[in-house]
Amino acid sequence: MCGITGLLDLSGKPVDAGVLGRMCEILAHRGPDDSGVWTDGPIGLAHRRLSIIDLKDGQQPMADAQAQVVVTYNGEIYNFQELRAELEGLGHVFRTRSDTEVLLKSYLQWGEDLATRFNGMFGFAVWDGAEKKLILVRDRLGIKPVYWTRIGDQIAFASENKAFMRHPGFVAEADLDGISSYLTFRQAVFDITFFKGVNKVLPGHVVTFKDGDVRSRAYWTLPVPEPKEDRGQAYYLEEAEELLSRAVKRRMIADVPVGAYLSGGVDSSVIAALMVRHAQSPVKTFSVGYIEEGYDEGDYAQAVADHIGSEHEHLILKQEDYFDNWRGLISQNDIPLSIPHEVALYQLSAHMKTKVTVALSGEGADELFGGYGRVQRSPMDWKKIAAARAVLGGRLAGWIGNREVFKDTAWSWLRHASHLDHFFDCYNWMPFEEKWSLMTPDALRQIDTDARTIGVFRKIFEDDAANADPYDRVLHTFQKIHLGGLLDRLDMMSMASGLEARVPFVDHELIEFMVHVPRHHKMKWKSPLHKVRALFHSSFTASEWLDVNKVLIRKMGEKLVPPEIARRKKLGFPTPLDSWMQGRMRGIAQDLLLDQTARERGIFIPEKVEAMLANRQDLPYDFYGKKVWMMMNVELWFREVIGARKNDSAAAQPAAVTA
Repeated sequence: MCGITGLLDLSGKPVDAGVLGRMCEILAHRGPDDSGVWTDGPIGLAHRRLSIIDLKDGQQPMADAQAQVVVTYNGEIYNFQELRAELEGLGHVFRTRSDTEVLLKSYLQWGEDLATRFNGMFGFAVWDGAEKKLILVRDRLGIKPVYWTRIGDQIAFASENKAFMRHPGFVAEADLDGISSYLTFRQAVFDITFFKGVNKVLPGHVVTFKDGDVRSRAYWTLPVPEPKEDRGQAYYLEEAEELLSRAVKRRMIADVPVGAYLSGGVDSSVIAALMVRHAQSPVKTFSVGYIEEGYDEGDYAQAVADHIGSEHEHLILKQEDYFDNWRGLISQNDIPLSIPHEVALYQLSAHMKTKVTVALSGEGADELFGGYGRVQRSPMDWKKIAAARAVLGGRLAGWIGNREVFKDTAWSWLRHASHLDHFFDCYNWMPFEEKWSLMTPDALRQIDTDARTIGVFRKIFEDDAANADPYDRVLHTFQKIHLGGLLDRLDMMSMASGLEARVPFVDHELIEFMVHVPRHHKMKWKSPLHKVRALFHSSFTASEWLDVNKVLIRKMGEKLVPPEIARRKKLGFPTPLDSWMQGRMRGIAQDLLLDQTARERGIFIPEKVEAMLANRQDLPYDFYGKKVWMMMNVELWFREVIGARKNDSAAAQPAAVTA
């Protein structure tokens, strides 16, 4: 895994190799083993290398001088050996064993369509000197990041935003649409970013720069579920297990030690078990938890390790460990941390890096197989709401749903006239209305009451998946939006340690199969009676009580891991934020969110924030602590990232992070 960056001067002036070198150097954590800078007049590409395959050769940027093509590449192409054989059959000659050279030759053979042939995770740039064009390409699901921006007459791209801050012409300005999106959905969703003028190369897209024009096109789109013949659980289980096993085996290809994150949940346990099946030597697994009771899954992880025979290590973190690393990691991340356990994920990754260089992880299972029952079961509630509104009529239903006496009850859902409105009521970390009540009039004006963010979801619900069953529509949304935040988090926290994380569940062949599996093979009622009982309960209470989620993965687990692991409920690696809010964290939040600097920022109304901190909300799953934590992340990000850039035109290195 690596870090890439580059510059293209649209005016034709030579790029400054010194600036490009500094942009590259700040990405050293992504590639501590080697670096390279290549320039040719108005174009320059740079690379930081984490050596995984062909440790001796494969240095980048890699060029074919005769064809005038140069590449800089971050990622792994798991089917590179098959592609190499095909390319050799077409007459191409190779000088290395690296997948980078396979990428280079693939461009020479297939041009901009090369990525359609790859199975892997990647973000790369190709400079075609003959065509005088630069292309940026990102893998299908967005496992590896690529950002680009325009700085004066130059196009700049990079794996991380911090590279832009090493360019003297870059102005780091917050995009409040990204901040607001984050507060509700813990990420800047889809094409929204945290910096004005900075763009993402979208998952499955190619962005081409030529003759001053910019063109973005999709080479792959996430399939929308289509009704097909139900071929039965046995068929879907066999196919899914074979595809997942193949995905795991592919992701174990490396010339360096490979291990696995093992939380003790069924997803990571199945991955670890399949690794053991394919491994030639003992598999190393790792887990992490908190010292507070109820926030540690170490015993479950150890039970899995004992069962499959992996060499396991478990870390225990204290509150002090968390606070010591939090602030520095925001600087390292360039953006607010998305999930409270990112700090623990970094600390675990830093420890793992001392033992392995590659680690497999279980991201993607919940989105693909139906693991977030409280929200992914919510179409059951929407169907009941739609039926009730059809009987009552929209006006009466709306009147009932908006009555104060029914606030915070299922009756209040009658106010929702669309599936999207109801979805937002179920899927959020800070509801729109609550967030808007905390924001100043000027901030609300800038975000236009979240028009851009809501538009991302509206396109899915009213366009892309408008004709899908409500269940499949929600699953599609999780796969397209929610998963992106998890993949960004994993990439940033693993690469901060120079550890390459691979995600077998996010294999496009597995995804293209699983998307069309009937949803009752993903989430299944325990019996017809349980289904009837669910009519009188919300998805929040019915999930994992009246139904079984991730049915196919649990069936795999019954063959691979201890039965109690295959059956256990999802814990989701929580962080004890509500407990901490009753102690040290509350004082830190008050000092941070209510001081003069925060007041002058003009995003939140101080009196509303003060009232929120003084009146603890009684919510499950540490949701009150999560809301405060996210607001703190925003303020810390302004100080550590935006403020640091304004105070230092040379964009100094981020604050040190201790492991």
